[in-house]
Order: sequence, then C-alpha cells, then structure tokens
Amino acid sequence: MLASGRFATVVLMAAAAVPLYGQVAPVVPRRNLESAHDLVRDVIYNELHDRERDSHWEYRSECLSPAENLVREQVETDRGPVFRLLAQDGSPLDDAQREREDARLARYIQSPAEIASVEHAHAEDEARLAGVMELLPEAFLFQYEGAPEGDVARIAFRPDPAFRPSGYEARIVHALGGTLTVDARQKRMIEMHGVLAERVDFGYGLLGHVEKGGTFEIHRLQVNAEHWKTDLVEVHVEGKILMLKTVSKDQREARWGFRPVPRGTTPAEAREMLDQEVDRGIQARLVPEARE
Repeated sequence: MLASGRFATVVLMAAAAVPLYGQVAPVVPRRNLESAHDLVRDVIYNELHDRERDSHWEYRSECLSPAENLVREQVETDRGPVFRLLAQDGSPLDDAQREREDARLARYIQSPAEIASVEHAHAEDEARLAGVMELLPEAFLFQYEGAPEGDVARIAFRPDPAFRPSGYEARIVHALGGTLTVDARQKRMIEMHGVLAERVDFGYGLLGHVEKGGTFEIHRLQVNAEHWKTDLVEVHVEGKILMLKTVSKDQREARWGFRPVPRGTTPAEAREMLDQEVDRGIQARLVPEARE
C-alpha cells in the first residue's frame, strides 16, 4: 500500500539529490544552445551525483499544514537525519515541551535499533528517489520557454506519450506537466513547478486514484561551490490509495540557514550540535529567510 507519507515522497522525487557515485557532468561554455532534452539529462545527472554522503548540512525548517505548524533544527549524518523540535504553532516550546523533546532525543540517541530503522528508511527513500529521477529524461518531452536569460533557462515539460510507465511511482510522475528552471552553465536545477494533468487510476479505480490538478513546487539553493540543497517544497494533492487511506497532502516546508556538518558526525554528536543551537537562542531564526 502506498500511504500518504510515501505518496508525498513520490510526488517530490524529482527534487531530491541522492548519494550515487561518479563524476558530475562538466560545466563548459555554451557556444550554441543545446537541446532542452540534453540539458535536462545533464541536470538530472548532476542532481543524482551531488553525493549526499560527502556533504552533510545543518539547517532550520518550517513545516506548515492544516494540522500543524512546526519549526525544527536538523542535522544530517551518515546514519540519517537527527532533528529537534524548536517551535510549535508560531511559539517557541515552553519548559514542559522542551523537557519532552529532550527526553525524546535522549531515547533516540540511546536506541541503536531506532537509529538503524531511521537509517534504513532514509536509504530506501534515497534509492526510490534515484530510480524515479533516472526516469525523467525518458518519460517527458522538453521545450525551451523563450530564450535563456544569462545562465538561467526555463524549460516546459509534458508526458511523452511513447513512454510506458509501470508501478505507482512511474505512473504518478508520468502524469505531471510543468516547468523547470535551471542554471544552464552549471547544469543544476533551480526550480520545478508541476501539475497533475490528469487523474491517475490504479486497478481501473478499484485500487485507488490520485486526483487531477494536484500541484507541487520545489526550489533549490546553491550552498557552496559544488552542492545544492532543496530549500522549498510545497505540495497540494488529493486522492485515495487501495480504498483504505485518503491521500491529502496540503503542506509547505521551507529550509534555511544551511551550514556544513563535519564528515563522520555521529547521531550523538548531532544531538550535541542541536543542543548548542538551542543554548545560543532560537527566536531570531524562527522565521524563514527570504529568497532573493
């Protein structure tokens, strides 16, 4: 069964950078504008090879949905992400809430089984993301929208009718249409806007469906000379999968304040970093930074 959380991951797959290995496609001066398909192919290659295991980051995030408004500090590690809840519904945690969060983190750090479970789930998600990312150049037709402005090119994409998707992920992704904004010199993704152009039925609708008109937006930020990170994810989708659980994602997550984390940082060390961030005070950084 594809649960609602997994469904949101599927819809957002095109945004993720995953830990694969190899050399990034070279950045070269463009004398002539290459085809939109070739540019997207190179962009996807570079996103896939922005190696997560060699680049970990600490950042703050704000998650907004009809059910919650949460601000977290998160540290990426080789064993998966470690986070601390800082604020809820627009206010910093009170003393009692902070004590509960301290206890949760302490239990997590002292539980090898829970850390292993998070690490395994994270690795599975990354493998799934990689598989769908690799489909994109094959599943869509691409066309420039106007002339590039400096290094920035805008590319429209729509499903390639010749592509035959198989499985939930491929069918949902193949139903998308929208635009990509890319840095054509560095061959990296800046923004992606997508709309589900048609309703997707599973098992002729008996096993479930995803409604037409669902939307998503992704923005990527260059955090150093080599690496880019996702700093905005916004999803609005509805549907029903396997007649058991309604899929309804109405969520926005902004991330900011990216700072590099030393290689080899352990979950326990990540917890110490999170504690230090709280000790420095959090109020000034509860609001997402504005993007230029």
